[in-house]
Amino acid sequence: MRVVSIDYKPIAEVCFLNAGRGAGGYYEDRLPILSAELQELPSGLDAVIATADLQGRARFQKSQSGPPRLLGEVLPKILTEVVATIGLSNPDRIAVLLAGDFYTVPALDKRGGSGDVSSVWQSFGRSFGAVAGVAGNHDTFGPNQETRPRFPKQLRFLDGDRTSIEGIRVAGIGGIIGNPTRLQRRTEQEYLEVLESLLLEPLDVLVMHDGPDAPSCGFKGSSAVREVIERYQPPLVVRGHSHWPDPLVELASGVQVLNVDARAVVLRAVDRTQANP
Repeated sequence: MRVVSIDYKPIAEVCFLNAGRGAGGYYEDRLPILSAELQELPSGLDAVIATADLQGRARFQKSQSGPPRLLGEVLPKILTEVVATIGLSNPDRIAVLLAGDFYTVPALDKRGGSGDVSSVWQSFGRSFGAVAGVAGNHDTFGPNQETRPRFPKQLRFLDGDRTSIEGIRVAGIGGIIGNPTRLQRRTEQEYLEVLESLLLEPLDVLVMHDGPDAPSCGFKGSSAVREVIERYQPPLVVRGHSHWPDPLVELASGVQVLNVDARAVVLRAVDRTQANP
């Protein structure tokens, strides 16, 4: 998978509530939905949607009772409506890549809370044909923080694992580098060992929560992770965790990094009929 172009002007924006610091500190924010073109896609897919860090909640009118729903719970239905406007009318032919961090505390009074995001994954699974992704450092699945989620087969949870979606070879590693006694963290050595094991065999896209830095642009990330990635050169890395002003960066080795922190990107194959009339 290689991105040919990306449109920095959103095709749509989704209003949501972002958490503030303290009671009543929440505010309305907007999640941009961008469109991009891939060099090619398998015949069984019309598009791939990538997103991460949906750390907000729906506006109150979107929730019938109780606290506002997680942004990631309501976004899939909105996405099906948005992509239909650009000719993608069959969501069963769309795959989704989730790069982690989909929780926000119900009271919207604390940044960086952790909690169960199973409902977000399930919502994407109900709306689209296939879902693969990783956990963020604020994500849990069920009451036990150490439990690996037990999803139906169309939801492919990856953490040092590989899968195939209509022939697209996908690998994933979740969490971040840090103190392994804390939620969704590994030591740097362990993280790099898992990463290298995933890259030993060819793949099309690597999904990570945290990921490489982009020193030429001054964008945050791990230089150690970047060095491993540049050594093995997967075509495309999808990552979240740290927001980059530019969603798409090409590293010195030619590896593309798509940053989907607090955004969603709809990736379609280049329309050859329009490109070559």
